[in-house]
Amino acid sequence: MTEAEAQSLRDDYLGRLDAAIADLPWRVANELRSGIEEELDGLDAAELQSRIVQLGDPVRIAAAAKEETGSAPPAPVVVVTPAPVPSAKPAMVDTKWFAIVGALVLGIGSFLFPIGGWVIGVALVTSSRFWRRWEKAVAILLPFAVCVLIALISLLGALWQGSGSAAGPGTSNPLLPSGLAMWHTSIVLGFFFVPVGAAWLLWRLRGRETPRR
Repeated sequence: MTEAEAQSLRDDYLGRLDAAIADLPWRVANELRSGIEEELDGLDAAELQSRIVQLGDPVRIAAAAKEETGSAPPAPVVVVTPAPVPSAKPAMVDTKWFAIVGALVLGIGSFLFPIGGWVIGVALVTSSRFWRRWEKAVAILLPFAVCVLIALISLLGALWQGSGSAAGPGTSNPLLPSGLAMWHTSIVLGFFFVPVGAAWLLWRLRGRETPRR
């Protein structure tokens, strides 16, 4: 092996070393390169080849230097993304369709089944969480309030009729109900306000997508 071939072999090894230590800190890479270059300098072809074999692959030399200096790149951090937890299915009383059904049963069921339908409608409405308590109270108590109001008006009329009868014959008003007829009239008229309360509940549902706790 000629001197030119030995120099080519030296340059090739140093070139591969430069590529391997490129990621090392400059001071460490410079000292390592200078030290190996000094070891290879002045050797003849046979000694050069033997020394290169002893030094080994430049990639391994660079890896050992990284471990010693602590300049090895940190291990990649694996970020584990937790699997999404499926949202719990809302309770039936927390659904809007349950509230709509309750209002419809209260308004329509009261006519189909005057007592049973009203009781079922009230149970559904009070179970739903899409209305506030005062809204439920207004819809359910509205017919009773109308009954009491009509009964009071009829009672006042009956009293006025009685006072007119005491004043003299022919002063009573035949259009004003009295006794049992008065209460019957107030109950019937109050019963017709049940759908009004149901319609008011449906109107209050507009734009609501979540329960009112």
